Amino acid sequence: MNLVSKWYSTLFTYVWVFNTGRGLSIFMRLPHNVGIVYDLGASDDFSPSIFIGEKIVPYLTRYSGCPIGQCFLSHPHSDHISEIDAISGDRDTSRLYPYLITCPNDKVEGQEVDFDRLVNDDNRELIGKYRAVYSKRTPPLQTLQNCVPCGVPNVEYGFYYLVPSRVDFIHEASDQDYGNGLSLVFYLRHGNQTLLIPGDITPEVFDCVIDGKKDVERRYLIFGSSAQPNDWHSRTSTQPTLQELLDRQRLSVLVAPHHGLESCFSEKLFASLKGGMPMINVISEKRHLSDSDGKVDERYQLETAASGLDVDIDEKIERGRRSVSTRDGHHILLVFQGTNAAPRVYLRKTAKDLLNIA
Repeated sequence: MNLVSKWYSTLFTYVWVFNTGRGLSIFMRLPHNVGIVYDLGASDDFSPSIFIGEKIVPYLTRYSGCPIGQCFLSHPHSDHISEIDAISGDRDTSRLYPYLITCPNDKVEGQEVDFDRLVNDDNRELIGKYRAVYSKRTPPLQTLQNCVPCGVPNVEYGFYYLVPSRVDFIHEASDQDYGNGLSLVFYLRHGNQTLLIPGDITPEVFDCVIDGKKDVERRYLIFGSSAQPNDWHSRTSTQPTLQELLDRQRLSVLVAPHHGLESCFSEKLFASLKGGMPMINVISEKRHLSDSDGKVDERYQLETAASGLDVDIDEKIERGRRSVSTRDGHHILLVFQGTNAAPRVYLRKTAKDLLNIA
């Protein structure tokens, strides 16, 4: 009998970037078989939370009794939290009940989000649900703790953000930019393969986060490390800055900020990357409904924007792709093997077809 390896039985990291039309939804399965969600966008014809709950969660290792370890909500804009109901309720009723809910909020003293700048008649109910899901949670914002059974070396992750009061100062004139600027920036490394997800962060705020100076908060976890300080997961202390991480390791995959739109292309980010570019850019592209929606920045396709990877698109190999996108209805899977090899990249129009890849 031929035994076929499954994604949940490997020591690889799997990252699904779902096609949600106008939002963002990413699911990460770490090699410890623990799950992490980044954003809860959805479209009228596809629900990532239902897919994750039905097709992925049953095979994960529960973290402290929870179906997934952590859910990041990058910022409280509707296209990133439309499936907020998936993490509400308790362990018995929530589709994706996470051990940690990590999001900009108004519970941490000195870091309160100004929801008066975010709430309007169209999103009032959704923002109310967003605030409710963390109302019984205990701050501070944090990573998981170093208690996952670890037979996998060289796995670490963290997140970075500029405190809301500083974002408010930078974007005093634009409520839209204020909301985007709140975005939590996520970094993951497995072996020599790395991933950066900056949400919808604006270039002005991203500059500050990369530098890691005044008002930038840091959280970090190195799985299996006995040398990591005990406070790294819960408060800013001696963690590496984002710039130090980008100096240390070549960036494999960049999920382009704000769906790859021209307004949030970060020149400083590319100037800060070791080697000057990632291997590939991933774009969760909006379905454009009007002329005011903007367009994807063409610079993500330039020779100076990515070194390029071979990509499997509907079982056909395209050589040296500098970017991939959800635009044509594709869901994207990234596989990090934790070695010196480049990440593997797959695109399929049916999300379940990506579950057959190990």
